[in-house]
Amino acid sequence: MDELQEWLDTLEDYRLPRFDDLPELDLYRDQLLTLVDKYIGPIWLEDGPVVTTSMVNNYVKNGLLPHPIKKRYNREHLAYLIAITFLKQVVSINDIQEGLEVQTKLNGGIAKAFDFFCDKQEIALKMLNHREEGQVLSDNNQSSAYLMVEMVTVAFATKLVTKKILMIETNNSDEKS
Repeated sequence: MDELQEWLDTLEDYRLPRFDDLPELDLYRDQLLTLVDKYIGPIWLEDGPVVTTSMVNNYVKNGLLPHPIKKRYNREHLAYLIAITFLKQVVSINDIQEGLEVQTKLNGGIAKAFDFFCDKQEIALKMLNHREEGQVLSDNNQSSAYLMVEMVTVAFATKLVTKKILMIETNNSDEKS
């Protein structure tokens, strides 16, 4: 469990860039992928790249990511791609699209929505290390198997609530139309 606690402790210092910290210069796709890897790579547990060219192409094709301008991407694209990369670990592509639309409208644009997302993601990662009286493990030194069950059940519950919120927001949007 020491290895897990050490890893959780590293999440304390993890920071995502805010919208104004993203490069203002137009980027080619390989530069876009490199930056996503730079920003998310430190906490990424999967083997292989964080994002691939085919993923970017599919996101553009499915309307999750705006079309590049003359094969170049800007910081809006980068912000969307960072958020999508986190979100796709938890919810479906359709839910991501609906959620991005809701949050962008609610926050008055991509810049504020992205910064809000980054704040909340960092808080969520820190919360993993500050449960039950400041420790990820309780005083009776529960096993990692117990912790795994706890985390998966919390993940399911959170995903369920997220889906319900999206359903409510979609219904509210339909009623206003």
